[in-house]
Amino acid sequence: MEQFPHLKFVKKLEGKPRLQGGGKPNPRTEENKNNRQGHSQKLQRWTTEKKEHWKESFDLREQNNLASIDEEIVPIFIQVNPAIIDAEFDLEAFGIEIISEEEEGYIIGASLDNFRSLEEKISDFITSERGSGNIANFWEIFEGNREDWKPKHILSEEMYAKWENIRDDEVYNLEVSIAFAKPIGKEPDSTKRGGETRLRKYREKLEERDELLMQRESHFQDFIAHYGEITSSLVYLEDSIGCEVSITGKGLKDLVVNYQFVFEVSEIEEISGIDGTDSELPEIDLEVKPPNDDAIEVGVIDSGIMEGHRLISPSIKQGNSQSYVDGDTSTADQVTGGGHGTKVAGAILYPNGVTGLTSPYQLPCFVRNLRILDANNGLKHNYPASLMQEIVGNNADISIFNLSVSSKSPHRTRHMSTWSAVLDKLTHEADSLFLISVGNIPFPDIRYYLSNGKEYPNYLQENYCRLANPSQSSFSLSVGSLNGGSFDDVNWTSLGGQGDVSAFSRIGSGIWGHIKPDVVEYGGALVASKNGLNQVREHQSLAPELIRSTLHGGGAIGRDSVGTSFATPKVSHIAARLKQLYPDEGNNLIRAFIAQGARLPNGHFLNPVRSSIEHFGYGVPSLDRVTKNTEHRITFYNTGNISAEEGHIYSLKIPEELRGQGDEYDILIEVTLAFTSQIRRTRRRTKSYLATWVDWSTAKIGESYEEFKDYALKEIEEEATDYDQDARKEMSHFDWKIKARSDHGTVEGINRTNSSLQKDWTVIKSYELPEEISLAVRGHKGWDKNKKEVPYALTVSIEILGANIPIYQSIKVENEIEIET
Repeated sequence: MEQFPHLKFVKKLEGKPRLQGGGKPNPRTEENKNNRQGHSQKLQRWTTEKKEHWKESFDLREQNNLASIDEEIVPIFIQVNPAIIDAEFDLEAFGIEIISEEEEGYIIGASLDNFRSLEEKISDFITSERGSGNIANFWEIFEGNREDWKPKHILSEEMYAKWENIRDDEVYNLEVSIAFAKPIGKEPDSTKRGGETRLRKYREKLEERDELLMQRESHFQDFIAHYGEITSSLVYLEDSIGCEVSITGKGLKDLVVNYQFVFEVSEIEEISGIDGTDSELPEIDLEVKPPNDDAIEVGVIDSGIMEGHRLISPSIKQGNSQSYVDGDTSTADQVTGGGHGTKVAGAILYPNGVTGLTSPYQLPCFVRNLRILDANNGLKHNYPASLMQEIVGNNADISIFNLSVSSKSPHRTRHMSTWSAVLDKLTHEADSLFLISVGNIPFPDIRYYLSNGKEYPNYLQENYCRLANPSQSSFSLSVGSLNGGSFDDVNWTSLGGQGDVSAFSRIGSGIWGHIKPDVVEYGGALVASKNGLNQVREHQSLAPELIRSTLHGGGAIGRDSVGTSFATPKVSHIAARLKQLYPDEGNNLIRAFIAQGARLPNGHFLNPVRSSIEHFGYGVPSLDRVTKNTEHRITFYNTGNISAEEGHIYSLKIPEELRGQGDEYDILIEVTLAFTSQIRRTRRRTKSYLATWVDWSTAKIGESYEEFKDYALKEIEEEATDYDQDARKEMSHFDWKIKARSDHGTVEGINRTNSSLQKDWTVIKSYELPEEISLAVRGHKGWDKNKKEVPYALTVSIEILGANIPIYQSIKVENEIEIET
């Protein structure tokens, strides 16, 4: 048994959390309330204008041979009070379906009844001092024509740049997303009084929703068929449908400007792995033993694997390999230059290479060959969002997937992509963990930046260098790369030194301020020429040692490839080891432990700045820290479920001998929270994308458990609590590095609560330690009205820095009563 295992501690208390927010009423809303007549007249004028313009354009549809659409459903662009876009604000009462949430309270919508419900609410607002109050929060209906606002908000940046030059007779291959949001509430408990009646009505609503979805789907298919064809399967999410289409320019214009439910149109992205070269290292005489029979299997979604490779063969379970390449049933890695999936699989099995290993070497896990890339290392004729659903559905016994495959272009910043949203959905619903490479900046682009005065690493701030799709996924672990060394000679010099971000590694932050990448690993470094030509290439001394496919020649082992593709499987190796230790725990604990055991490189850990987080996320995970402790470090964890407007309290007691006033040791405290939730792709902020979002907070220094619980929970067992506000203001905060506001922490411009993986850390003097460190995990409302529970994992570590003083046993003993046996 491990001498210093992680310890599970129990939740001490539940209650209703005291959440910040609310604040003063919005002045614009208050002004509307005080001017009911004037505000209502403006809204009435705008609705009349919209109806007239829609009627004029609709009457021309038949003579212009445009597809059939419903005259009663009118596209609109509105602005509401941004503070009320949550579960409580229901636009359905106005007869409006939300098609897409934009910034600053703007919403692309569709009036489902030609504004009749909205006009009724406006009339009520004029005549009644009570009721219809949300009309005051209904700020504006945009006066411009659809031709002005819809393309700007619906098209990707690339398509919008081409919009004026779209030709009616040209055919375009695109990805299209349409909205369908018809929530029906939580299934009632049939055992309660009146439950059977409520359950019958619920099922009737469910049938009605399914019928409406089929109608929306059928109408969309007919619309596209008028101009082209749908070329992929349809992907269904909580509030939307996505697919790939082939459509004429005339149809594209009609789709964007007039189709009521479309919220995103973009070009189909090019998706690939990294090409390698031929190299060869001396053959290693290593006896390889297969994994234990009960070892887990990691799915490698890639270009296939050379399954007969003697260093990989014992990790392959015959009969489990699958090919998803269109028209090719082979699962072999046919990519030249040593393959791609073979190198990825090898890095899972041998994260530090083969050289120097002690023989015999037992493989840590099995790998499952799930081939999606063709011989040219590309993904063709496959809709990636649909492909992910198919792979997870076919491999229900796999919980960890390595995806070292991404788009060649940076992720879009408006909505979560369909691909990444599907990964979030699968993570939450199937408890699948995806480890995704953040993508690579092509060498010619790096040379271009250097030649145009943008030095390393400053060029990484260019928009084109942000994370590649789908690594912006909220619940996946996105992995970047850092240099494992440095190089310099007469002709070449490395771009960055050891522990610096790799010159090719795309960086964060992620979408909506997510902390991305989540972590980094050593994926190699690049060298640049000193001859003034800014040539850029790999160098054998800086490339990771990888297992190679010999299908096209070359050695069985080589140092010929660098990239985030080969950093990612090193983290997958850690995830597999964790899953082996905690087979019954979900992906949230795996994510939390990996972040908990990560450290920013060089001096970034103790003195991080914004670029530290953008380059490295939470840093490099250590297998030792991730899976175990030492006598100088102790880690506690727990997993649970929480709903919106619910709070859970945890605490850890600190031994008196560690708090001695005569001693002055540095104590590191690290806290990590990971959670998942249902998602809505039509939303574009973290806290509205998620059905429920979760965060954590801690007591102040010197604040007792009793004081903190009364502050953190405003209600315990339906009894209201109170706390001394003045006394609490006098107490000092822990100096967390990131914090829950972008303007509060040491790292400015980063807010940990924007992410579903929230780590923070602080260093405190031993004599400042309180008797007890108390924490609260809090659930917040997103879009879900039903307060459905979401899963989470919480980890807390305490470590003594720079002193050879054992603390594990004393802290363990102090908290034995709290520890679950």
